Amino acid sequence: MKPLTKTKDKATAFNAPAAAPAQSPAPTEALVIEGPWRATPEVLLSVHNDFASLRSVWTALEQGGDCTVFQSFAWISTWFAHIGKAQGIEPCIVAGWDAEEGALFVLPLGLERSVLGTKLVWLGGGLCDYQGPVLSRNFALRVRPGQFKAMWAQIREMLPEHDIVELTRMPERIGGQANPFMQLGNIAQHASSAHMTHLKPTWDEYYDSKRSSGSKKRDRQKRRKIEEFGETVLVTPTDKAEIARTVEALIEQKSATFARMGIVNMFDKPGVRDFYMALATDASAQGLIHVAHLEVGGKIAAANWGISFGGRYHYVLASYAEQEEFAKRGPGMIQLMDLMKHATETGHTEFDFTIGDEGYKGDWCEVEVKLYDHLEAATVRGLLTLLPTAAFLKVKRFIKQTPVLWQAFTRLRAAAGSFPGVVAARA
Repeated sequence: MKPLTKTKDKATAFNAPAAAPAQSPAPTEALVIEGPWRATPEVLLSVHNDFASLRSVWTALEQGGDCTVFQSFAWISTWFAHIGKAQGIEPCIVAGWDAEEGALFVLPLGLERSVLGTKLVWLGGGLCDYQGPVLSRNFALRVRPGQFKAMWAQIREMLPEHDIVELTRMPERIGGQANPFMQLGNIAQHASSAHMTHLKPTWDEYYDSKRSSGSKKRDRQKRRKIEEFGETVLVTPTDKAEIARTVEALIEQKSATFARMGIVNMFDKPGVRDFYMALATDASAQGLIHVAHLEVGGKIAAANWGISFGGRYHYVLASYAEQEEFAKRGPGMIQLMDLMKHATETGHTEFDFTIGDEGYKGDWCEVEVKLYDHLEAATVRGLLTLLPTAAFLKVKRFIKQTPVLWQAFTRLRAAAGSFPGVVAARA
């Protein structure tokens, strides 16, 4: 295959090159918005509005490179099918290619339009605990420190017109590599961090390192008390109908918790319920999504929707049956410990509690993953939007990181939510 020589102005369509058949995208019409465009002597850029054509390139890159599961093709394409498309978000997925025509990176970006202007955002919206690029292991060899900022300016020029750049929840590292977006200006720490723990070769070894003798005694007492209501076991359903049953139970239990806490029910938003159900029951995502529930006397006492990716288990959604008599016996915590044991026994080396600074995570986690936001105005209209947005994010972080203020806010939110028709937004 000849090197890419089309210029930005002349290019109208582009079938992305591949270094091997495993990376070759399927042909498609109107695949590229603009491109290829040479960013550096070693990097070519292309912008795509199509998912299917990039599938093989994207999945090969995520399997052999560095990314978080929230930027995997399965996650982003399913999100767009059920949520992003209905919201009118326009995919602007940027791909970078080296001189040998191999994929260097994929940036799953999109345009979100509203009356306040057009935002350039990460695809995945509020359902991605981590956001960022998908990087080849060769990325740092082709894009040296200091080059990415200039490349990003060229990428911005290639993209359709937008008023503001709002890239949030970005970790400092993507796998084993530094996140190149940390080189950009206007970086501020996100309101919340994520938390994780390194597992040990056996559950007993890990459990002994984390729990005192007193805590172990209380754990045993809780388990014995809940076992009085019947056999207590963690169940991982494999049948599609049983998986769906567990997900439905989780949604019902989680919705009850949101109502009690005065939090907007995420499952009431268009497409969200379908998104989680689709990923859980999709045969092509088998091995990625782990749905389980804690069964007590034949009842679903607690439920879990987790992810297994790259040796890390992600604790994404968990619930417990608040209305049951055994709710005070700690079914949620028993399920958590059984899940951590399951993760250890299935070869995971990390257990990721994902975003949020809930106090219970301190009992288990020794790693804090700080997250960052990048906001930048591209137009005067964008600047008018950026100023109040940046101020809001600063206030939000101050409240969340000030225990007295955060406790007062959560109490007021729960009190407001107890009145019919009044539900507070999540902070």
